[in-house]
This record gives sequence, structure tokens and C-alpha cells, in this order.
Amino acid sequence: MWYTNFGPSGDIVLSSRVRLARNISKIPFGNKMSDADLEKIESICKDALPELKFIDLSKMSVFERLALKENHLISPEMADEKKSGSILVNDDCTLSILIGEEDHLRIQAMDSGLSLEKCMQLANQIDDRLDKKADFAFSDELGYLTCCPSNTGTGLRASVMMHLPALTQTCKMESIIRSLSKLGIAVRGIYGEGSTALANIYQISNQVTLGISEEDSLSRLSQIVDDIIAKERSISLEIYQANKFRLEDKILRSKGILQNARIITSGEALSLISDVRWGINLGIIKDINHEQLLSALYESFPATIAKNHNTSSPLERDLKRGEIFQKVLKSN
Repeated sequence: MWYTNFGPSGDIVLSSRVRLARNISKIPFGNKMSDADLEKIESICKDALPELKFIDLSKMSVFERLALKENHLISPEMADEKKSGSILVNDDCTLSILIGEEDHLRIQAMDSGLSLEKCMQLANQIDDRLDKKADFAFSDELGYLTCCPSNTGTGLRASVMMHLPALTQTCKMESIIRSLSKLGIAVRGIYGEGSTALANIYQISNQVTLGISEEDSLSRLSQIVDDIIAKERSISLEIYQANKFRLEDKILRSKGILQNARIITSGEALSLISDVRWGINLGIIKDINHEQLLSALYESFPATIAKNHNTSSPLERDLKRGEIFQKVLKSN
């Protein structure tokens, strides 16, 4: 899948995403929408995009829903088993259309590495096809109308997932987050709003959607991401040059645990993977590549393990996670 690939600037940038929020005229927003309204929206989408796979979330188990969240195909809100809704996805899962989340439609285009323009192109293609079948709620003065006023305008949320261990270790992320906030850029955790920055992974995204074009939003975000990439690479080398043996010891210990431990918890795995990724970037680790590591990471998420291996307890999942890392990372 795309999320295990090494994309542009993949040493720092794990993935890019573009999301467009859209609503259909004369259908109520959010909780006021009826089951019949939801079925109508689903029908419009399936008619406009017949080649995409339709998934009814109400027919899935809690682990199946959570696994979709772990793979970024649905939001944490849609993973809630009490939440109705559905999605449309393409074969390689670079496209996911969320139906019945906060807005009627959320068009998500995703890819590995720094690929914002590629994601924007795919999202716009789908938006154009849906626009021919649906009468989107739109104001000449305000732009696209959305459930939350903060999305009104373009309805665009572009985001980049970045691994920033050096900036985090030197406590520079705190000042970066404050500076970006003043520029209308949000910094969140791995699963977006309300989530924490686990394993030194941060989601950088635009906040302003009103009074700015999609092109300008993407250009501004890309420039900021390029600047953060340069800072991370530079400071990473400074840390290594100043603390060569201690950093090598820390990274190689983490590699050893991933390759040999019988039991690995989800939180521990994320921390260890962060160290190994850093070690690959610095040339300390040469027998593991980023794609192997990403493959092991996504196979080892809790709900994915439960769904794929029918595990029923945390201990079983932690044992299976140990097996996964041994299999993937000791193959060399």
C-alpha cells in the first residue's frame, strides 16, 4: 500500500494528504441528517464513482473500523461503533471518500512522502466528478458551506506527516508550533485533531480556508514543510556529531529490541521505530530500509493485528507484534 512506500523527502515526510469538505444543498448537516438523507448521499456518490469500492461501516466490527483508522482511511470519529456512515475507496487506498462524518462528504487523497500537489490533483478530479451529480452547498460570498465554520471557504485541509526526532529532542518543536500557529498552520499528532505526537511524528496542516485559494494554501504549506525538513536534517547531523557514540548506542539498542524481543507493546514499538528511522537516516543502520520499517509498523498496529490474526487479548497482540518485527526486520 501507499503508506509503506518511501516517497519524496521520505526520510522526514511519511505521507501527505489533501481533504476537501463538501455538503449537498437541502440536506441537513451532521446529527440532523436522517438515515434517508445518508442513503441519498451514498447513492449520489456510488452513481458518480462506480469504480470505487463501497464499504458500509455499520456492518463492520469494532476492530475492522479501528484498522481502517490505523490505515488513515477513516477518521477517529468514524471509527466509533455508534457512528453511522460509509466510505468509498480505490484499489490502492490513495483515495477515501468519507460519507456521513461531520460533513456529508470528505474527499481524502493520500500518498507517501511530500506529495501535496499529486494529492490535490486527485482530490480535485473526484470533486469535479461529484459536482456533476450533486448540488454542493456553496455561497458566492463565503465559498463552500460546511458544518464547522472553520472549514468554510475552500473546505481544504492539506496535511503532511513528519518524523522530527532531532527537533523534538532539542525542544525546538515548542517554538516552531507557536510560530506556525501565528501563521495559521496547525501542528497535531499522528491521527489529527485531539491526538498526541507519538514517536516524534507530527501532522502539519493549514487552518485557514476562508479568503485564500487552494493554490495559495498548498504553496504556503509546502514552503513551511521544506523549511522544517531543512531544520530537522541540519540539527540531526549536529546532534550526531556532538554525541556520536551515545546516539549510536541508543539507536542500535532499539534496533536490537525490535529484532529480538518476544513481547512488544504498541507504545514501545512506536518509540523504538522512531529511533530506528533516525538511525537509517544517519547511516547508522544499513541493513534495514524505510519501507521494511513502515511495513512492520502498519502490520503491528493493535486493531490491524486483532483483525488479521484473530487475537483476543493485549498479551496475544504484544506477542504477535514481536513476531512481526522479528520476521520483517531479521530477514536480512
